[in-house]
Amino acid sequence: MRNLKPLILSLAILASCSSPLIYDPCADPCPPEPIELPEKIRVALVLGSGGVKGMAHVGVLEEFEKEGIEVDLVVGCSAGSLVGALWCDHPCVECLKMAVGEMKRGHLLDINLCASRYGLSQGVNMKAVLCHHLSTRDFAELKIPLILVATDLYKGELVPIGSGDLIGAVQASCAVPFFYAPVCFQDRVLIDGGVINPVPVCVAQDLGADMIIAVDLCELLPMTFPKNLFGVAKRSAEIAFYWQNSVCLKGADVVIKPKICNVGLFDESMKDALYQAGKEAAQEAMPKIKELIRQKNFEGCQGERRLVQLPSYNA
Repeated sequence: MRNLKPLILSLAILASCSSPLIYDPCADPCPPEPIELPEKIRVALVLGSGGVKGMAHVGVLEEFEKEGIEVDLVVGCSAGSLVGALWCDHPCVECLKMAVGEMKRGHLLDINLCASRYGLSQGVNMKAVLCHHLSTRDFAELKIPLILVATDLYKGELVPIGSGDLIGAVQASCAVPFFYAPVCFQDRVLIDGGVINPVPVCVAQDLGADMIIAVDLCELLPMTFPKNLFGVAKRSAEIAFYWQNSVCLKGADVVIKPKICNVGLFDESMKDALYQAGKEAAQEAMPKIKELIRQKNFEGCQGERRLVQLPSYNA
């Protein structure tokens, strides 16, 4: 009983927590402004969600840089939004590797039990990290076009974001339920985009990309069998997410899937292995990528731009 006292006390504190943040969901948020995209999106890169597994994205991008694969649009979700924003702001993999590699759990989480009514962290630390590493504050100033996805907590919709406050959009896309409080952004209350679509290939598809390369960070379904009711619940959630992820990948021309197993959301000890897994998966996919580019005969420089209204995804 004595060992349970700290747990009971913690639960009591959490149950009585209040938060100064008041959410006021908007039933009819204003549609976002049209954004500028290349007239022809030749190659779109979709970076999936996955917490610390986002380090694998860095390995993938290093192989793209090494092989001279040019990307016209990046679509990011959660961890993919953070990596995507850093790379689109400054397309240098060496700098990206250093920035993501030095991010620690304590740099991204600011756990405050007295203000945890909606999430353990309020996003203060993450905002500080993004402000430190991003030279750009607005989507329009990025060197490579970027679209991020989040989930509308009130309406249950997938929300693509491609304009306005870049840091706020990354925070919204990364607002993992329980760990982060929802983010108020553009008249919406938003949480992690991975709740609906962990690898948002559909966004690149709906914007008319000629070729879509998706980086899927979903772990392989472990071949284990549950031993109790909690195990059954956990296994059921794993199966549901695995199938959801597979559906989201439909429409991608190439899927890069790093070999990842048993990695926690904030497991910093795995960063080097994740980075290497990303490199190896990209190397394996590179012949197919090059062949598709050759077949599609992408030539000339991208000059013309067009105004595009981002698609809407109603529940």
